Amino acid sequence: MSYPEELQIGEGNSLVISDTKRTQKKGMDNDDDYYDEVTPSGEVVARYHSYHHMSIYPPQRTTQGWKKYDLDGNVIASGKTHF
Repeated sequence: MSYPEELQIGEGNSLVISDTKRTQKKGMDNDDDYYDEVTPSGEVVARYHSYHHMSIYPPQRTTQGWKKYDLDGNVIASGKTHF
């Protein structure tokens, strides 16, 4: 996944990782990453959640995607893929 294109990052802005969570429970292997979109002047303008969740049991279904949030916590864009 090309993050700048897929995550709809504003021109000139960058992503700064703010949190990472890795869990394995109830037959699932979950990887969750959280980012802040930051302007060149250091202002946070949006937040992102990128995820990859996979069943460890056959047929090992995988779901991955992302969500973009405004600063109030409302989802303003998203995308996902099922395997």
